[in-house]
Amino acid sequence: MVDLPSERVVVDLEKEFGFRGKAEKRCDRLLFFIHPDDNNLVAASIELKRGKAIESDVVEKTENSLIFIDHIAPVTIRTHIIYRPILFEGRGVKWTNPKGARQLKVFVHGKRLQILTGRCGRSRNLAGVLFG
Repeated sequence: MVDLPSERVVVDLEKEFGFRGKAEKRCDRLLFFIHPDDNNLVAASIELKRGKAIESDVVEKTENSLIFIDHIAPVTIRTHIIYRPILFEGRGVKWTNPKGARQLKVFVHGKRLQILTGRCGRSRNLAGVLFG
């Protein structure tokens, strides 16, 4: 994870959901770190798709993953978290509504968030998407 703060926490959601007996769809990872410019806590949900990502699956997994943060974050900091949903895909996105706006958005915690996207396999990809 080049160009990211060295102090960070990565959560493997596959293992975490299994440990907690949760069966919902979820992203692959959560990444937590303190943003170097403003000292805010950043929580990035990261979905990795080698092939084509299906819009509805990405949205559902991302929403479930961001909601899960409420279960593991202390109440005192929940309102100060900056959520950064991310999708890394290998062959584009299969849109549920081909005539609709081609943007991946989720509605979580009373906010509409844009899912940031990048291509799999590119160097410094995560830092590029996060700090853009």
